[in-house]
Amino acid sequence: MEHLRRQLAHWQAQVAADANNATAWFNLGWWSNKSGLYTQAVKAYEGSIALGISEPEEAMSNLASVYSEHLANTSMAAQWLDRALEIQPDYYQAVFNRAHIAEQTGDRELACQLFARAAKLSPEDPSALARLVDADPTLTETSRVGQQLRDLAGAHVDALIGVSRLQEREGDFVKAWASLTQANETDRLKLPAWSSSQCRHRVISQLETQPLPCTSNLSGDSAPVFIVGMLRTGSTLLEQIHAAHAHFHPLGESAFWPREIHALGGGMLKPGRRPSPAQRAEIQTRWEEHLHERGIPTGVRVTDKRPDNLFHIGTILDALPEAKILVTERDWRDTLVSVYGTRLHAQHGYANEPAAIADHIHLCRQIADFWISALPDRVKTVSYEALVDDPHSTLQALFAWLGEQWDPACLDFYKLNNSVRTASVWQVREPLASDRKGRWRLYEEPLRQFFGAALDDPLPPQLPT
Repeated sequence: MEHLRRQLAHWQAQVAADANNATAWFNLGWWSNKSGLYTQAVKAYEGSIALGISEPEEAMSNLASVYSEHLANTSMAAQWLDRALEIQPDYYQAVFNRAHIAEQTGDRELACQLFARAAKLSPEDPSALARLVDADPTLTETSRVGQQLRDLAGAHVDALIGVSRLQEREGDFVKAWASLTQANETDRLKLPAWSSSQCRHRVISQLETQPLPCTSNLSGDSAPVFIVGMLRTGSTLLEQIHAAHAHFHPLGESAFWPREIHALGGGMLKPGRRPSPAQRAEIQTRWEEHLHERGIPTGVRVTDKRPDNLFHIGTILDALPEAKILVTERDWRDTLVSVYGTRLHAQHGYANEPAAIADHIHLCRQIADFWISALPDRVKTVSYEALVDDPHSTLQALFAWLGEQWDPACLDFYKLNNSVRTASVWQVREPLASDRKGRWRLYEEPLRQFFGAALDDPLPPQLPT
């Protein structure tokens, strides 16, 4: 944080000393974005472009990222990327990012076209090819794309993940699991897996010893809803359902709370210090500024969907006592297979080893159970299976708990063209269906080798501490 502050102050001083220095404006945009000052980053990047910075396509691409990733404005992001491509049609980063915008907004045809174009521009990088596999359900392992991925699979984990998707698509589950295993073992060589058991005692001890937040008795028409839980348990689906409701606006995976938790000495799985009354007021002010920056209309409730906020429920309710928390849960075996088959950020070090994934699911269940027992009027579990099996009744009860009228449009969530920025981007463009359940049975044989009879238990096994 100190390094960020120094760099930000330095480039602010450079711009103040020479307001016509395009490079200084560009660097101010870079460090403003890193510091979470997104409106300032936009102005700075625009300033560098107006002053004629060399290679303006880079500034335009960076500016588009600020709009799409942090300000939820995919329209402006697309406009800046299109301008960048007018200047340099073969600028790989702009082509890839423009494909990413098409993917986010559910434009499958354009996403396929642009990911294919990006793959030609950078043939040794499998990233675009792997994304093309997800976007185009007609591709097979014997297709040209499948062959390219197989050629790259010896050196690239993303290529192995792409190959596994094609193998599962064709019903070759033995090969698909072997590809996933090779991908995860390759990642483990770079960054060994860690188990949540290492932090379980600290996390649970903090929950049991710290005072409960003083929650508000009144939720209010604009009370925010936080969607949290284990990764790959339906949080994106649940937020998309809320996005179809007339009274809700999705924030997606907002970076607001991770910054606040970091400032309080915490991290992704490490609760920070509980804020003092003065700090709570400051956080509330910054939260309101965050909503204003994102252009949230007055009277509209927001959903903030970030799974790891499960570890920070106490801090969130300290600062926003009227908030409500929804914890997504799913059959642990389906969750495990989904996590194992998704290349997550390196900070999710548990994600490349089945036993460690199961252990992390177990910890998430423990945390959820604590909060639901302690604050049942503020924290509620939402079952993925219940959503799929009986969406109408499940959602009617859920919105009643939130104090909202039922909106039938929620069942048409898949028709939205809003921005979705998670690995579930294509799944939430499809209606709910029963084939969303029981995927783990495709890989029952290798899973049985890991877990034995425990695979039949409704709760995941816990690793010894």
